[in-house]
Amino acid sequence: MKVFYPVEVFYPSQAGGTANALYWLTKNLVREGFEPVVVASNKGIGEGVPLNEWIENDSGKSIFVRTRFLHVPVGQTLKCLAAIRGADIVHLSSVFYPAAFLTGIAARLMGKKIAWSPHGELTEYALNYSAGRKRPILWLLKKVMGRYPLFHSTSDEETEDIRRAFGRDSKIVQITNYVEVHPVVERTVEPYLLYIGRIHPKKAIDNLIRAAGKSQRFMESEFVLKIAGRGREEHLSALKLLVEELSLENKVQFIGQVEGEEKFDVLAGAYFTLMPSHSENFGIVVLESLSQNTPVVASIYTPWESLEKERIGFWTDNSVEALAAIIDKIISMDSQEYAGYRARGREFVCREFDISSHMDKWLDFYRSV
Repeated sequence: MKVFYPVEVFYPSQAGGTANALYWLTKNLVREGFEPVVVASNKGIGEGVPLNEWIENDSGKSIFVRTRFLHVPVGQTLKCLAAIRGADIVHLSSVFYPAAFLTGIAARLMGKKIAWSPHGELTEYALNYSAGRKRPILWLLKKVMGRYPLFHSTSDEETEDIRRAFGRDSKIVQITNYVEVHPVVERTVEPYLLYIGRIHPKKAIDNLIRAAGKSQRFMESEFVLKIAGRGREEHLSALKLLVEELSLENKVQFIGQVEGEEKFDVLAGAYFTLMPSHSENFGIVVLESLSQNTPVVASIYTPWESLEKERIGFWTDNSVEALAAIIDKIISMDSQEYAGYRARGREFVCREFDISSHMDKWLDFYRSV
């Protein structure tokens, strides 16, 4: 079965969690006899990876199209339209990325089977961000696509988002994101809290910075907050200015983008990883952190209530006051309690989220399309 993916990012790009998630999926599909084909932009692709050339490896066939303007990916869109004809299934991984939704419309007109993973783009928070651009696109897609595709959601919340956007009788299969579990990095835990991910307003990093300054335990300790990732320069500058205004220059460090083995080294050394997002349909960094035995704090606007049920982290409101309270709490943990949180994390990931152990769900999904 040939499955075609028109996407903005794909591994080795680290410009979004979906880049890795799709890579892990396509690798395992190849092992099951599928023929994945990926057409991606060159966002996040560094030197050493050829552009505008087809590549075949353990994840199937892929091409990274040089794309100067992501809002107008003409070259990539043309490459996607050419790739539709040979596909048995077209699997969209975005609602609003032009190369994806235009390919989806073309696939619908051609009568191709369509699967669709919105990846959090249909939350109310996401729809209200750049609403003037998104609302007309969503209106068009509802008219053209209707309930034709089989949607894929990663959580109960995302299932409800899809139904709200495309109708209560939309066809939806719910499958969580699975990961390829990274080996444990042997490293001594250091006194730092970690945010790692995209630098974007929806990530509520400003609330986290304010909370760090409000936490008495944090301010009186040797702990620092490390912020890893990249984003638009104006937002990054605003966060750095906030750190200066709060006189936190010695307590908050911006360490830039970390990728590959360096990322897992940073995760393994952290005391806790924090994901205070206003909106998140999943958050692969949670599993990447837990795979290194590092507990996680996630906001209640993410689907990670299981952190508290499994006693591997905390699920809290992302207000400044709530985040400050949870920072006080984790820094105040006695060593035995903290060791328990670390001991349970990796086992949880291996049991519940190892993609090699859960491929039957994805195989059933594609057969049902």
